[in-house]
Amino acid sequence: IRRDGGAYTLTASNPGGTAKHVFNVKILDRPGPPEGPIVISDVTSEKCVISWLPPPDDGGAKIEYYVVEKRETSRLAWTNVATDVQITKLKIPKLLKGNEYIFRVMAVNKYGVGEPLESEPVVAANPFVPPSPPKNPEVTAITKDSMVVCWGHPDSDGGSEITNYIIERRDKTGMRWVKCNKRTVTDLRYKVGKLTEGHEYEYRIKAENAAGVSQPSSSSSFYKALDTVFKPGPPGNPRVLDTSRSSITIAWNKPIYDGGSEITGYMVETSLPEEDEWTVVTPQSGLKATSFTITNLKENQEYQVRIYAMNSEGIGEPAQIPGTVKAEERLLPPEIELDADLRKMVLIRACCTLRLFVTIRGRPTPEIKWARGDAEPLDR
Repeated sequence: IRRDGGAYTLTASNPGGTAKHVFNVKILDRPGPPEGPIVISDVTSEKCVISWLPPPDDGGAKIEYYVVEKRETSRLAWTNVATDVQITKLKIPKLLKGNEYIFRVMAVNKYGVGEPLESEPVVAANPFVPPSPPKNPEVTAITKDSMVVCWGHPDSDGGSEITNYIIERRDKTGMRWVKCNKRTVTDLRYKVGKLTEGHEYEYRIKAENAAGVSQPSSSSSFYKALDTVFKPGPPGNPRVLDTSRSSITIAWNKPIYDGGSEITGYMVETSLPEEDEWTVVTPQSGLKATSFTITNLKENQEYQVRIYAMNSEGIGEPAQIPGTVKAEERLLPPEIELDADLRKMVLIRACCTLRLFVTIRGRPTPEIKWARGDAEPLDR
């Protein structure tokens, strides 16, 4: 057998002397076991890598390849992994998560399969764990059918890079959590769409790595799916239309920006010059029109005037009429408006009454006189 190989010494002696010769005997046989130990590395729940050294005793022939086998420690039977391994390293796939395995390696030469070298037991388990839960989900933007959800990175990634976040929502009227994202999400924000207007939703987030999915984060507050509404901007082009001894008539345009909600009315305030005490002069419910006459004013008193627009969110920014406005009678020079027919020659039959309809404007009301040429005034 192989262990009988080695040096053999032949000695011959007689009264004339001694002769000696050493014979080196090599036993040609199957190889011995590979040199250990078997090193196991890169262990996960489904694979590992093993390595070893060539056998010190090759059996007198070249090592042609290695045979690798495995068995679960709960079983007696060995299962073949590979039968023609040319190097002293092998990746072993298709392990079952949580099972404990032993591996053995045998060298093969032309005389046969050698003795095995066995490994220590190893459990097929990931060297990492699922991440800790993501932190503090909250909603940062809302419309009637969508919300943008943000969250914080987990305290621990479990030793493996986070590859996906799972966003879940729950309608306040239901009990079931619904997954929102079909595609992979690696950012710390996600826009959730296809929401029902007026419904309230809460959110929670899970993190995923190579080991699995984390526990869910704490739930967010409930958020209602509605278009966000702000207070309106200032009315446009505030202006004075007319004044009298006791009144001021003003007008304005709708605000360019309504805050995302219909304008429900307007409010007008006045104050005395260089004072900061403003008085509301419109009804409490507000005005629907875009003009208003401020009454019960003091003659020849100057006033500051400003207008606000209102919507469902409240009262917006004011628009102030430039400078001050005096409560005084306006002098408007007379103005005569003539129809096109009256601008031509007026024809009338003899013995008929001449009757002309003319619109005359002015403030105060103009005094009306008729005269023929440069002659004396005529009675109307």
